[in-house]
Amino acid sequence: MSKKVFAVISREFVTRVRTKGFIIGTLLMPLMFVLFLGGIFIFAIFFQPSTKTYDVVDFSGIMYDEFTEILNDTLGGGEPKYVFNKAELKDGNLDSTLAYLQNRVNGKKIDGYLIFPKDILDAKTVQYAARNVSNFEEQNDISRALSRIVTNYKLSESGVSPDSVRNIFNRGKVKLVSHQVTEEGATEKSGASSFVLTYILVYMIFLMVMIYGQSVMRSVIEEKSQRISETIISAIKPMELLVGKLIGICMLGITQLVIVGLIFLVVALYGQAIFISFGVSSMDLLDVINQINFSLNIFIFMILFFFFGFVFYASIFAAVGAIVNTEEEGQQFQMPIIILLIFSFFIMFTVAQNPDTAKAYWISLIPFFTPIVMFARISVSDPVIPDGAYLSILVMIVSTTLLLWLISKIYRVGILMYGKKPSLKEAIKWIKYK
Repeated sequence: MSKKVFAVISREFVTRVRTKGFIIGTLLMPLMFVLFLGGIFIFAIFFQPSTKTYDVVDFSGIMYDEFTEILNDTLGGGEPKYVFNKAELKDGNLDSTLAYLQNRVNGKKIDGYLIFPKDILDAKTVQYAARNVSNFEEQNDISRALSRIVTNYKLSESGVSPDSVRNIFNRGKVKLVSHQVTEEGATEKSGASSFVLTYILVYMIFLMVMIYGQSVMRSVIEEKSQRISETIISAIKPMELLVGKLIGICMLGITQLVIVGLIFLVVALYGQAIFISFGVSSMDLLDVINQINFSLNIFIFMILFFFFGFVFYASIFAAVGAIVNTEEEGQQFQMPIIILLIFSFFIMFTVAQNPDTAKAYWISLIPFFTPIVMFARISVSDPVIPDGAYLSILVMIVSTTLLLWLISKIYRVGILMYGKKPSLKEAIKWIKYK
């Protein structure tokens, strides 16, 4: 590369890396990952719910006492989680009782009410009404408590002790410890942890390819609309300008990925202690975090496939920028590119769960999907390298080189075309120009 290309790289990288947006965005990444992994649990600590009060009409006459005993939980501050008041029929009439209960709810004297029917053991249906019914966790608590009581009665009717059945179930629980078979032997590996790590890393690649690819397009449109391109082209070849622009902006993404890699390394080593210090006590979440294995192998492939994905898609974004005259026109033309990226991301979910199938193998070799889909296969399979991984690198080198050659032909003509409405047919003609 000539000194002129390095000058373009320096301009694209340095001018952007010094911006407040880049610095703030990079510094906020650790917080984003903390919130992604444990945000629900962390915010639940800061926004503790208040005590919920319910009136209960028990037509069955057998549910209320046991129900309130099961749901005798407390909140973080020691206050009761639920307060249940036993309500009686008003004037011996259900309609009058419902009207009375609804008035209490609307007057904010209670949060809701429950109606236990007389035949609850057979009907197994309970009416729940509240001012707000969005708290599904609370409804699950109530449903589980009622289901446990009804199950106990059914077991007792059959002459079986509910406690003995529960003890048998507890003693019969089986924990599945997953191991991955490698050439060195079988090593313990959590499927959930592997998928969570893969999802986050793939999402990072997807997001950064899209954001920085659009940044390339906007940069080209800006230079074209302000007639800066004419001056630049007089001093440097269009191909050199395009390559310098792509490499300079790509270096921004790689800089952020290196920072992200260091963050993941810290999370992998000290994540459990960090989340415990925030007050997170969910053992399932802590186990997933503890088993995250962010290896050097995954990190290298993440950088590699981000590079290929960025250059491949950013080249197309650059072509769009060269064809159009305004950013509004560019937004219309970029939609097919974004849709391809979104398809890649959706395909990743299935492929990450079945990385060794023939369909996963072949679709990960299609250049439009390779950066995301192949990386997902590599991440979930680590430390095993899946079939086609090295072949996909060759495919991306060839396809990216060919695409750059084609795009450069569009780019060299398009950046000097002003005023004309964009035409894809005309852009194809530019490729034939010598």
